[in-house]
Amino acid sequence: MSIKPCAEAPSVDAHERVELFRLVLLQRLFEDRVMTLYRQGRVPGSVYTGRGQEAVAAGAGLALGPDDIVAPLNRELACHFARGATTADVFRNFFGKATSPTFGRDGNLHFGAPERGVFPLVSMLGDLVPLVAGAALAFKRRGERRVAMTFLGEGAFSVGDTHEGLNLAAVWQVPAVFVIQANRYSYSTPVARQMVNTNIAQRIYGGWSIPAERVDGTDALAVLDTVRAAVERARNGNGPQAVEALSVRMHGHAAHDDARYMPEGMREEFAESYDPVERLAARLALDGFAPDAIQAMREAALAEVDAGLAEAEQAPAPDPATLEDGVYAAPPF
Repeated sequence: MSIKPCAEAPSVDAHERVELFRLVLLQRLFEDRVMTLYRQGRVPGSVYTGRGQEAVAAGAGLALGPDDIVAPLNRELACHFARGATTADVFRNFFGKATSPTFGRDGNLHFGAPERGVFPLVSMLGDLVPLVAGAALAFKRRGERRVAMTFLGEGAFSVGDTHEGLNLAAVWQVPAVFVIQANRYSYSTPVARQMVNTNIAQRIYGGWSIPAERVDGTDALAVLDTVRAAVERARNGNGPQAVEALSVRMHGHAAHDDARYMPEGMREEFAESYDPVERLAARLALDGFAPDAIQAMREAALAEVDAGLAEAEQAPAPDPATLEDGVYAAPPF
């Protein structure tokens, strides 16, 4: 393996580096486990993973302040963990348990946590862009130093809501940050067959005059450094910001997709040099962390996944008598 360590980033201190490693490990190990459970027929619905994109979810999640809000999609599991979700929370949602964040009404990452400033995932790509622009507008009108963030991929740029939301954010000059997970595909469509100019940061700046920059999405330190700077610019009254994080989707679009449309060897070559988990581990080694210390972090993350799964398996199933709860308004109307 010729793994390339993360680049040095003086703005990211040792504590943050360890936390980043915990987050990317948690996402990788959790998703590996839930993929196994899916193949065993124990997970209803489907599974969407962010393998190869963990650094973006972790770095962007850590870039936010405690009063900010974020609207993740289905490849940002580490962002949920950064905002305080536990592995048991997420496993319960995958299993459809009564004590899950959605009370067994939905699965995978279709959940939010208002108390932690997390908006629930909306499956219709692009819908979260105007939603986050509206939240940021509320912050601006109330004079609050808060930021709203969401994620989107290449496919969202074929949806009108994305363009309308970006336009509103630019016109209103709201404190919003848009993080683009540029993983080279929209489901099975290569990005070059979807848009002529594949430099999305350039398109965002040219189309809406929103400051936008590209970052290596496999380098967790670079993502945190870049997104944090964008968040602070937005917080300080400089309007919306965008960051395009470049990576590769190491799985298919979802568990049912074998990604045979991707060039042979592409994912394997990427993993050998740019796996975001191993790049960060290599950086920690260069920073002076002993091999035993790095291995202990891996084992601690695995134990966290194991404990969350054991807890979720014991959780009760939803009671059919509660089926209409939350569907109809309770009187008085």
